[in-house]
Amino acid sequence: MYNFNLKIYYEDTDSGGVVYYANYLKFIERARTELINQFGFTLNSLLKDYDRLFLVRKIECDYIQSCKLEDKLVIVSRILSVKKASFEIEQNILKQKNIIFKSKILMVCVNSQGAPNKIPDVLYSLMKNNDG
Repeated sequence: MYNFNLKIYYEDTDSGGVVYYANYLKFIERARTELINQFGFTLNSLLKDYDRLFLVRKIECDYIQSCKLEDKLVIVSRILSVKKASFEIEQNILKQKNIIFKSKILMVCVNSQGAPNKIPDVLYSLMKNNDG
């Protein structure tokens, strides 16, 4: 499990001062990127050294409660399962310890040409040890 802290800025909100709904997807994307960093990789190194990228194949999300300017959030990411060329991750956004956004994402590993490929062995092992 990995926690990513986030503060809401003016640029994240709409004209009513509420976070624009699509920005929640940006927030969980940032948290996934930081999760990969926690495993000792960057998205650039995966591409350069392994010719691998991760793409969202499927996402299910539930907007439970809105958030506003200067709210402090925590994105909790938990790997649910890992397969050779994909992984499923749960990402929830919490405000004051209450879940305000829930998501489950299927990520697939592809090469730079878009063809499915195995997750690099080292990363696969690290992810497998942190699933469930």
